[in-house]
Amino acid sequence: MAGFASRKLTAFFNLGPGDVRNLSFLYFATFIMRAAAFAGVAVMQDVMRSLDPLWRGVLFAVYPLAEIATVGYLGALCDRIGRKRILVFAHLVTAAAVFLFILSIGVDPAVQPYLVAVFFAMFGIGAAAKVASTLAMINDHSNRANRAQLMAFFDLVTFGGLVAGFGAAFLALHAFGVADAVVLAVGGLGVTVSVIMVQCLSLAVSGRLSDRARLRRPFMALGLACFGGLAILLALATGAGSPDLEQLVSRWPLIVLLAAGAGTFPPAALAYLGDIVEHAVTGTTFGIYSIIFGSGLIVGPVLGGALTQALGPIAFAVIALGLIGISGASVLFIREPLKTPRTAVAPESPIPPETR
Repeated sequence: MAGFASRKLTAFFNLGPGDVRNLSFLYFATFIMRAAAFAGVAVMQDVMRSLDPLWRGVLFAVYPLAEIATVGYLGALCDRIGRKRILVFAHLVTAAAVFLFILSIGVDPAVQPYLVAVFFAMFGIGAAAKVASTLAMINDHSNRANRAQLMAFFDLVTFGGLVAGFGAAFLALHAFGVADAVVLAVGGLGVTVSVIMVQCLSLAVSGRLSDRARLRRPFMALGLACFGGLAILLALATGAGSPDLEQLVSRWPLIVLLAAGAGTFPPAALAYLGDIVEHAVTGTTFGIYSIIFGSGLIVGPVLGGALTQALGPIAFAVIALGLIGISGASVLFIREPLKTPRTAVAPESPIPPETR
């Protein structure tokens, strides 16, 4: 049965021999690692509940800041020493952060925030190493016929891990009364298992359409347009600082449609990068992409929240649509990869990624 499924998936996604097994382990390990990291975020919010909300926000910001600060270097390192070493390092540093977090739960409250900041920095470094190495490995396994689909699965397992880890930890802590240390221990064991998996390591619909059409720009443009639609809906449903839930619920079919459309942007953008960059610098390129992506995660909420609080929801819609407009104009000026074929300095995959 497993062999039959593997053959079908290989044919459906136009993969090479062994790619299904390698990518399956890679995706599953990504899900486990992201889930464990954001279970730690849920525990942090519970343990640090006595802190002022501002300082809790500052502690959380350590995570993306550490990721942004290190992902470029780790991406370049992927190109120099290979993907697998950086991938294993990502899982090891995340597992260490989870287990060290357990030891910090009972320490002096005056010292604890500083320790949590250190562990969140470790989470960020692990995330940086994970993104750079995993995207580079996926790109190594892909071609122009399946690249967007494989990148879409990376987005799915990443965000699925975020939701599953944070949600499961929140329910365990607040609905079932599970101790903080137990939640972290389960997450740490999960990451440890994922370390073994990657060391034995021998948004999908839109991605398939992008690969079938051999086009990236239309799907990036569609994603941006749908993001704009969501921004307008949110602005219209936001009154004096709080969203009108009844209005949002009444428009749920449109929200679902726009959200699905917005999901076309990430896989198309990642696939476009994979199409145009040389094999020798894929890790560096995806590291730069992660820096830009992480910066948006910090700047966007801060800027949007400040504008909404100071000038109202319409100001938020204006700035969101303005930024989307700039992105859309940028998409107009890029050319499809088939019109600008990549000239690699080395074959697409000169050394099997699982052996590097």
